[in-house]
Amino acid sequence: MNLNPSTPQPLYMQIRQMLKNDIQNGRYKPDEQIPTEAELCDTYSVSRITIRKAIEELVREGTLTRIPRRGTFVASNKFHNELLSVSGFSEFSHQLGMIPNSRILRSEVIPASEEVAGHLLIEEGSPVLELERLMYVDDRPLFYDIAHYSLTRFPDLEKKIAMKESTYKILSEDYHTEIVSNDKIIDVIGATKDYAKFLECDIGANLFRILKIAFDANDEPVHLSTFMCETNRVNLTVHRAK
Repeated sequence: MNLNPSTPQPLYMQIRQMLKNDIQNGRYKPDEQIPTEAELCDTYSVSRITIRKAIEELVREGTLTRIPRRGTFVASNKFHNELLSVSGFSEFSHQLGMIPNSRILRSEVIPASEEVAGHLLIEEGSPVLELERLMYVDDRPLFYDIAHYSLTRFPDLEKKIAMKESTYKILSEDYHTEIVSNDKIIDVIGATKDYAKFLECDIGANLFRILKIAFDANDEPVHLSTFMCETNRVNLTVHRAK
């Protein structure tokens, strides 16, 4: 398909469609970097402004994604996260056939705020573990998570948390606590400067913000988590009960 300057369709929209066709036809594959703006300018013999507008359209619709300091890439195939699932990230990764990889950004014992205490049904000011992590798939961060656990209920948990071990496995083996259900509250926010840095996305990119309260078999809250992920990388699904 060649550019046609005589049609009413703007050049950037024609380039947008050609790039999209190349992606759909497999010329550029998921997670593959596309040519630079300068290279695309040479390919289509148009200005950088025209190329930039075409790319911005594809980023806006989720076909492309920008990674700061690296370039523009074809968006990943979306991961499906079952909203009713009670699995943790390690279990979620194994379901995808991938090895879980997470990085602890911060692990700190703090007094429970009013909000955290209310969700965990503990005394305000009692000690909680605040755990800040990044969860990776294919060496790219998928989730940014801040979790809170009561240290009154789970003493010394902060000493047991390991970089690559499932937190849910620790809760099961060391505290005989199994997660059997959860409540989730979901909204969409724009990525702040910090979130964009953690998730390697543009500032202002749409993020799912998911607040999760996990419960044990006695319907007692086990932990409170707030995690973020790009909306163009994850489908949140609900399967009908059989």
